Amino acid sequence: MKYFIRTIIVMAPIFAALAILTAIIGVQANASVRSKAIIVEFPSDLPELAQGPGEALYLHHTHHAQAILYIEKEHGRKLAILDVTDPAHIKAVGQVSIASPSAYDFVQYLGNSAALIQYRDHSGFAVLSFTNYKQPVLTAEPDYLHPATVQPDGPDGLLLISTKGPSAPERAPQYEILSISGASGATPLTTVQNVIQRVDRPQTGTIFLLNDQGVTVVRRLAAEREHQTEVWQKEEN
Repeated sequence: MKYFIRTIIVMAPIFAALAILTAIIGVQANASVRSKAIIVEFPSDLPELAQGPGEALYLHHTHHAQAILYIEKEHGRKLAILDVTDPAHIKAVGQVSIASPSAYDFVQYLGNSAALIQYRDHSGFAVLSFTNYKQPVLTAEPDYLHPATVQPDGPDGLLLISTKGPSAPERAPQYEILSISGASGATPLTTVQNVIQRVDRPQTGTIFLLNDQGVTVVRRLAAEREHQTEVWQKEEN
């Protein structure tokens, strides 16, 4: 028997087009697509660093208002770095080696340009510092290097709950992307299968989807224009 998981997310700026992203299981498309309201850019449309298998994504904002997307690769040993400040002109920054003993998940932003990571082999935690966004630094945290699950404790805290065995999180949904900006109603644009992780950048309405092909970018043009207008207004004041 085949099971389907469906989640509908509506993105709707004022006086702008709507788009629906539906997480499903079972479809794929290969070509780049666009409508008047939405552009979907596949890994082949992006810099080479965005292509190929990845483990996880992390979106970092620098003190200079840059949006930097990190792609964990090669079981945690590499980090590919993209500048996604302007979704229409995504640029490769570089790739760095990380002395990580295993693949890991990004757990929580810790402030001071650092993020808590948890090793997938359940050996514990570490901290990645992005003070120099082009050269992240991995630091062990012996005070809490032990198997645990993580739960938020309000906006400023985390609970590390000791665990004896691994948990198996649900992974690899698929995203069907539809446009409902026209008079004809919902129009399927494409589907991205086996999504490992989704990262949102609300400021520009951008969605980054990671699968074994690389990073797919879903751009909402009205939100991009609105964000650019806000940036110009701040620069003028």
